[in-house]
Amino acid sequence: MEKEKKRKYSQWKFITAFVVVMGLFAGVKYAFGIEVKLEVRGEREEGRGMMEEVRDNERLEMSGEGLEVSDDIENTEDEVLYEEVTDSVDSVAAPVMVGGAHRVRGVWSYSACFPDSQNVQIEAAQKYGIMPVKNRKEAEVLVKQHRLVNICHSPFYAIDNLTHSIPYLVPRAQHLLNTICLNFIDSCQVKGLPIHLPIVTSVLRTTDDVSNLQRGNKNATTNSCHCYGTTVDIAYNKFMPMTGTYESQAALLRWNEPMKRVLSEVLSDLREEGQCYVKYERKQGCFHLTCR
Repeated sequence: MEKEKKRKYSQWKFITAFVVVMGLFAGVKYAFGIEVKLEVRGEREEGRGMMEEVRDNERLEMSGEGLEVSDDIENTEDEVLYEEVTDSVDSVAAPVMVGGAHRVRGVWSYSACFPDSQNVQIEAAQKYGIMPVKNRKEAEVLVKQHRLVNICHSPFYAIDNLTHSIPYLVPRAQHLLNTICLNFIDSCQVKGLPIHLPIVTSVLRTTDDVSNLQRGNKNATTNSCHCYGTTVDIAYNKFMPMTGTYESQAALLRWNEPMKRVLSEVLSDLREEGQCYVKYERKQGCFHLTCR
């Protein structure tokens, strides 16, 4: 009888202890669970705040705010078709650290990313180019000597109706022009854009061409980079369809921002590689570039 009471008592004591322990465990778990949830929730809220801040910064950058952009806006003959308010690009790459300072990688502003002035380009023109020629007859002599190349016939670009220049370049500049246009066509294919050709608007100028140009444009410089056969202007406000001809002006694609951006990215890459100097020309609607 005593053994039976002792067994019941032990069994009851074991069950009670088990329930108490489980209750304590459940209480601790519940309390710990609340703590974890609050901590995770706090981390999530902090993460959301950071993401919103990043998005706000991206919106500011994409809208051009906070970027140093020139206010000097020039009008062009194609302004009726498209009004360019600013030269900032609406896709901004992440800043990278260079020499302890922030630098934006990629084309974020046409003027800031292509600042190479006449003074910078003239040194390369004189180094790699020919001596200025007086007229077309003298230029033809250099073509026969293979010091100049006729660039008229190419499947990679179109030639504008040249009025103050002739379609000749030194071989170094011709190679650069072919590289630019091939890279442009390839980039258009990769980005899913319809294939168009860049349009060359100015090439080699003789001293006679410069004189004629100065009659209508007093700002035209006498010692132009175009006089050395190293410099070419490529339009960013018009492109020619691959299947079209330049004579059909109506077929030209005008003021297409995606095409302009692709062209600028190609030029930026080559400029970073040290193959050319590039100047963004607002009034002329072109990129003015010289081979290096």
